[in-house]
Amino acid sequence: MGLGLIPRAITDIETTTEVVVKAFLYHVHGLGPFDFSSLRPDDLLPVQAIAAERDMEVLPTIFLGRNALSTLTEVHKAYDELREAGEVPNIAGFAVEGPLLGPLGGIPREGKWIPTVQEWESLVDLGRLGLRYIVMAPDAMALDEEIRDGFTFGDLLTRFYDNGVKVALGHFHHGDPERSARLTREVIKFLHERYESSPYLVLTDHLFNDMPRNFTHTWRTDEELVHRQTQLDAFLAHDWETSDLGELLGPVPAELLAATREGLLTPCLNFDGKHVDLEVCRLAVGYLGSDRLIALTDHIEVDQMANEKLTKAPNGLWMRNDGVVAAGSTGYERQLENMATIGITGDAATKLFDTVPRAAIQFPIRRRGA
Repeated sequence: MGLGLIPRAITDIETTTEVVVKAFLYHVHGLGPFDFSSLRPDDLLPVQAIAAERDMEVLPTIFLGRNALSTLTEVHKAYDELREAGEVPNIAGFAVEGPLLGPLGGIPREGKWIPTVQEWESLVDLGRLGLRYIVMAPDAMALDEEIRDGFTFGDLLTRFYDNGVKVALGHFHHGDPERSARLTREVIKFLHERYESSPYLVLTDHLFNDMPRNFTHTWRTDEELVHRQTQLDAFLAHDWETSDLGELLGPVPAELLAATREGLLTPCLNFDGKHVDLEVCRLAVGYLGSDRLIALTDHIEVDQMANEKLTKAPNGLWMRNDGVVAAGSTGYERQLENMATIGITGDAATKLFDTVPRAAIQFPIRRRGA
């Protein structure tokens, strides 16, 4: 059992028996009145109190603006001191989403920028203080492309990994799916050649969200929902085991699924029913297995994130003022209920919301031959 966690019982709808499901919130943007992207050192103990009260262990996920880097460093320093004193057992560390992301995704506008080498080094150093993973677009540049003279994208990845920070692949470019898939595979291969291999060595951001796709993965508006059943039935007619997934899903999602089955990465998936349709979620869990996936909530409970005001749509998604989805509002209890409607209960739900994310975060990074 994780530190500070109390088992929470839910009802298995198939057996009507109670099963224990603990919550490890691997990717969450805020709890209670706190926007984690605006977190300050004095907020850590109140966040710990909320997480303990709700029987959760959380990994706050932060959209980082350039002007917030120094504050983020102070938060990590404070966290490291509190962690050593045993005062934040329900905070498992931190994740940063960006700033090296594709151009289209639903993120706060301050969350996408190109760091200088010095700024990258400041982020790398946070690995010693509790930064667990950083979301990057693997197709932002080639591995041998230089960030500065003599310092490549590949060098940057090894700097993060040597300091205990994993990469979560996400927020892809959309203009050339074949190129994006190729660069994704190259990043995965590059890391596994240099570090002891494990499915937990490389992670992903939202599976199917903000990546080039050949299929409709969600129907969010009333106008879209009119066509859902017809389009979904046509999609469900394809068997993933026998179909060409590169053609059916698109090169990028096919590459991520293939790498997962090869034991080279662990993706995460949102079960709020709005980021990804629950029937698509059911197919993904059936294809990969509940022991190869992480459930994430991606939710926040206030109407602001990274200094950007948000508006909640009728479907519960938080929207930017240009209509782009920024985050969800569905916590893990409701997502567990959604899982049950598609037959994911008991041990499978426990794996998705506790066992696998906990293992992924705790997996130690080691250089090959070290």
